[in-house]
Amino acid sequence: MDYTEVSIETTRPGAEELTAVLEDVAQGFVIDDSQDVQDLLDAPSPRWDYIDERLVARKSDQTGVTLRFYLEDSEDGQLSLAEARQRVEQLKSQGEEALGSLSMTVRPVRSEDWENNWKQYYKPFVVGPRLLVRPSWEEARPEEGQKVLVMDPASSFGTGSHATTRLCLEELEGMDLEGRMLLDAGCGSGILAIAALLLGAREGLVCDVEENAIRTTLENMEKNGLEKERCTLLQGDFLQDEAMYRQLAEHRYGIITANIVSDVLIAMAPHLCRWLEEEGDLLLSGIIDERGDEVLEAYEKEGMLVKNRKSREGWTMLHLGKKV
Repeated sequence: MDYTEVSIETTRPGAEELTAVLEDVAQGFVIDDSQDVQDLLDAPSPRWDYIDERLVARKSDQTGVTLRFYLEDSEDGQLSLAEARQRVEQLKSQGEEALGSLSMTVRPVRSEDWENNWKQYYKPFVVGPRLLVRPSWEEARPEEGQKVLVMDPASSFGTGSHATTRLCLEELEGMDLEGRMLLDAGCGSGILAIAALLLGAREGLVCDVEENAIRTTLENMEKNGLEKERCTLLQGDFLQDEAMYRQLAEHRYGIITANIVSDVLIAMAPHLCRWLEEEGDLLLSGIIDERGDEVLEAYEKEGMLVKNRKSREGWTMLHLGKKV
């Protein structure tokens, strides 16, 4: 079924008023507010390290707020559209400047089978001779001795195709992980932890501030036939949560992975280095090239040295170990 997209130019107070007035006409309102981007840019402790220039440009070009909603392209949808127009005109007639222009635009939107069409863009890929990644709906024939990691884009986190994750996977694939204890700080989809466990790591602890990340990691472990007992999943920020910090600090880890933004990596430096075994390996990714030296300096201060450093598509991965 096709749809009709309805956009109304308004203000923040106007968006609240419109959603109240139109709540029985339409569902699934989308509020596009340039101030949200500015708030993100001004945040004192950002959880991002890079923002798309197109988003910043869009903020500069946009004024006010746009409220969007969608109606079915059907007789009922047309009746709802007529009712929405009438109610917006009634608001306009009140002449309240605080609501903005309330100008309405309508355009048809062709429905596509998004649930299945995106699958054509995600295919199996080989990380190296020991690891192959595939989506659950694709068959793949691994080489002898090659582990298969099942990961679906629908998980809403990393699938392994992004440079930050791919660099870590390639590094893990080339290491001897047999019998090691793993810590994955900022697990996302759990792909790095799952790869390490498939490649021989004994057990792991994974943590993330997002509840959805923990749920997704558990789902992906099940897809890959990994027992829950092999991995402890913790939700929270160990830099703020003392109980969680103590639980992580009970162990020493043979391998630690952290694919997150540079500021968080820097804040974690003394803790990750303290928890790493003397002969352990620390993989850091999610670092834009311009901040690679800054992150490395923070870890060198904690007694770490570079075992390997790679860059791809503007992103840096650091493989570190303790100075002997």
